[in-house]
Amino acid sequence: MRVLHTADWHLGKTLRGVSLHEDHAHVLNQIFETVVAEQVDVLIVAGDVYDKASPSEAAIKLYSDFLERVHIETESAIVVIAGNHDSGQRLGTASKLFDRNRILVRGPVSNDELPLVLEDGAGPVAISALPYAEIYAARRAFGDESIRSPEDVLRAQIAAAKAHVPETARWIVVAHAFVTNCQPSESERTLSVGTVETVPSSIFDGANYVALGHLHRPQIAGRDSIRYSGSPLAFGFDEAGTTKSMTIFDLDPDGQIVDLRSVAFQPLRHVREVMGHLADLIADAANHPSNDYIRAILLDEGALIEPAAQLRPYYPNILQTLREKTRELVMNSAGRAQSKLDDPIGVIGEFLEYVRGEGSTDQELEVTKEVLDQPILEDTE
Repeated sequence: MRVLHTADWHLGKTLRGVSLHEDHAHVLNQIFETVVAEQVDVLIVAGDVYDKASPSEAAIKLYSDFLERVHIETESAIVVIAGNHDSGQRLGTASKLFDRNRILVRGPVSNDELPLVLEDGAGPVAISALPYAEIYAARRAFGDESIRSPEDVLRAQIAAAKAHVPETARWIVVAHAFVTNCQPSESERTLSVGTVETVPSSIFDGANYVALGHLHRPQIAGRDSIRYSGSPLAFGFDEAGTTKSMTIFDLDPDGQIVDLRSVAFQPLRHVREVMGHLADLIADAANHPSNDYIRAILLDEGALIEPAAQLRPYYPNILQTLREKTRELVMNSAGRAQSKLDDPIGVIGEFLEYVRGEGSTDQELEVTKEVLDQPILEDTE
């Protein structure tokens, strides 16, 4: 049985305020083409179909059109779970209308973890789809007040799922979790507050393959058969220059994973950084214009006049400019002053640090203090 594992589509997401709708449509088309070209038996989407619980109409249409296209034009089965960005209720609303022999969409958590059971020449394959669930929702679903962490939630789901796996079936688990020792990205949202959000890979013992979502970098999670496919697009500049991919493999009659490989996405626009002095960057951009999503790291000293505007004729999707000296500061503060507004000297110093790469000089500090110490004259007329 051939399986295609994808995750973390985040339909409706923007990158620094710019819509990624066209970029998403482009990669979804590549997923469909891979399903056809590779004669995929099962397509998995391991959570975070949407970027937010209330997605736009355009994002909903993109998802529903894709599902319909796969269902009508291929023989592939489809398994989808809700992630922590999705509304489980919204994602699972129409699930009862789907072809239950081919499509399993799991939205809300349930204590009745029924798998999608498929047959190939070697017998049954059970696919347990375990949607992301908040701790309190899992307590209600399983009637268990001892559930206090994401690990407890997943253990309850797996125990419920195992009870419905046919004895002779090979077993695939689809889950949305943060496995210990795996590498996150900037664009992921924390799964829990006040508890440990990671889960051990041993929690999946007994499964032949575990298709994970949540972390956006493709990676192995403990052993070769437990994997994150990663997101189809880079959603932050910390992923600039990385290759995004989906994972494809065959499940053989003995339950072994064979011919496991990555299929690289070819994005409509890359996410990348350029670094140098502004004049050099402008000259290079003029010779090599690009529609990629760009962050420019500037090495110039002193004031610059609207560097992004100067680069935009050649880089229409330039999204950010930073000074190399203040890169750490600006990335952490998102351009906002850390000083309180009742400390104007601190705010002014941070502003100078932001625009020119260094804070106030002693002379500037004295002038600032003199101005701030002057009495405020009120107009009494």
